[in-house]
Amino acid sequence: MDQKPMQMRRNMSRRLGALIGIAGFFGVLLFQNCDGGFHYDPTTGALSSASLNGVGSDQFRLTTYNPAGLVVPEGQSLDGGADYKVVASGISISTATILWQLTTNTGNCILKAGTGPETRYVNCVRSGTVSIQSSAIWPDGSTTVLASQRTTSELVLDLCGPSSAARPVFRIANGTGTNAWNSTASPVVVYVGQVLRVCNDDSIAHQLRTDGTPCATQPASMVKGQFYDCTISTITGRNAMTGVYNGMYDQIAGVNAAFYVRPYDGQALYADTTKTSTGTACNTCHNAFATSSKRGSSFTSIKNAITNNAGGMNVYAGRITDDEIRAIAFSLNQ
Repeated sequence: MDQKPMQMRRNMSRRLGALIGIAGFFGVLLFQNCDGGFHYDPTTGALSSASLNGVGSDQFRLTTYNPAGLVVPEGQSLDGGADYKVVASGISISTATILWQLTTNTGNCILKAGTGPETRYVNCVRSGTVSIQSSAIWPDGSTTVLASQRTTSELVLDLCGPSSAARPVFRIANGTGTNAWNSTASPVVVYVGQVLRVCNDDSIAHQLRTDGTPCATQPASMVKGQFYDCTISTITGRNAMTGVYNGMYDQIAGVNAAFYVRPYDGQALYADTTKTSTGTACNTCHNAFATSSKRGSSFTSIKNAITNNAGGMNVYAGRITDDEIRAIAFSLNQ
C-alpha cells in the first residue's frame, strides 16, 4: 500500500487542526474584548461583566448608581438628600444570602429597601463618611464581605419657594461670588406692598446692604439655601435717572457687587395726572383709590381698556408702561 498519500492526508489534517485552533484562540480573544467589558470563563462557560465600576470581583460586586441611573465611581462623594442605588451582583449571587449594614455613618445616612435582597438605597443628609457593607453568605457556609466607603455632602434645603404676586423671588446665582447680583439691563421690578425674597443659591455667603429703603439692611449674612425678605414699603431712594434704588449691594463683597431693584408705587400711579394726555387720572373716573370701582382689575383688563379705548382710556396710550400698569393692578388687588 502506498504510504505517501496517507502521509500527505495526515499532514493536511494537522495543518487544518492548527489553523482551527489559532482561529479559535483569536476568536476567544476577540470575544473577550468586544465592548471592552465582558469576561468568559472557559471552565464554566459563563459570560459576565468585567466592568471596573464598583468594588469586588465577578463573583461578588457592589456597584453604586445615582438617581439618573449612572454609575458613581468608587471614591466619588454622595450628594446630600439624593437616593443612591447600591446593587450586589455576581455570577452566583442568586444562590447567596445577602446582608446589608452601614458600618460607618457620620453622614447621617439611612439604608432603604430596594426591589429585592440584592438592592438597597442610601440617602445621606450631613457632611461626613459612610461605609456601605454587604455580606454574601454562600451555600457552602463561606462569607464574602464587601464595603463601599464614601464621603457625603450636606443636604441644602431650598426654603425660598416659588415667586408669587405678593412675594417675588430673586436668586443670587451660583458662581456670583463678589460680582454684581444682576445688571442694570435686568433690574428686579417690584411694587410697593410686595415682599422681595432674596435667596442665596451661591456657594459663598452674601448680605444685602441698603440705604435704608425699601427695607433695612440685612442683619446677618446668609449662606447657601438661606434667604432675606425685603418689604417694599416706599419708592423713596429711587434714582431719578435709572429708576432703581440707590445703595443696594452686597455688604460682604462691597459696592461693586450691586443689586439693581426698580420699584413702582401702584397707588401713587392711580392718582398720577402726568400719565394721561388730558391731565386726568384713574381717580377722575373710578373714585379715590380707597373706594375705587376698579378693585380686582387685572393687568390684562386695564391694558385692553387702554388699547381698545374703553371709556376713553386711550388717554393713557403711549404715556404709561406695562410695569406701571402692573403696579396699579397689584395695588387694586390688595
